Amino acid sequence: MDEMTAPELNQFLEAIAELIEAKAKTVSEAAEIVRQKKIQA
Repeated sequence: MDEMTAPELNQFLEAIAELIEAKAKTVSEAAEIVRQKKIQA
């Protein structure tokens, strides 16, 4: 099964949010963090 469960998705999104809070200083940096973490479908 290749699909994420709701708890897994929530954990993944929280990890990205924490990265953004810790590292991004601008909107562009935040967007780049999200783009780097995209799962290839």
